[in-house]
Amino acid sequence: MREGPGGTDRAVSVTVGYVMTLAVSTLLLSGLFVAGGSFVETERERAAQGELTVVGERIAADLGTVDRVASTASPPRENLTVDRPLTLPDRVSGTGYRIRIEATGSAGTIALESEQADATVEVPFRTSEGITVRNATVRGGDLRIYWDAPSGVDDEGEVVVSER
Repeated sequence: MREGPGGTDRAVSVTVGYVMTLAVSTLLLSGLFVAGGSFVETERERAAQGELTVVGERIAADLGTVDRVASTASPPRENLTVDRPLTLPDRVSGTGYRIRIEATGSAGTIALESEQADATVEVPFRTSEGITVRNATVRGGDLRIYWDAPSGVDDEGEVVVSER
């Protein structure tokens, strides 16, 4: 033990050792939290994409159902009534989502986008010849897919997706 001008230096070395241990521990824990946080965020995005894919496939299946009924009815389809309620979750991975239906001709895409998680999914669909799907953007949740009967001579009717 070394004597200093005012006594021993032993208490200083214990304090310095304690502070150094706390500093190193803080750095290690901070690194773990940063690494763990990005891992959790990546897993959350994957979960959201999986859920959005399932939702998109359910919408595509129900669009196909309404399409098949409308395509088997003989034109004009003014007396045809097809109404398909679809119960979907309001949220995926804890956040809301939007559904965008875009159709051109007999092909289209259902784009689903999570509001907070960086997850976007596109699900393709096809319709029968002569059946059109109205483009729409709706929020996730309960939907209604129905046949909008023709209202005039030039109108052939279309499949519509709307919020319930």
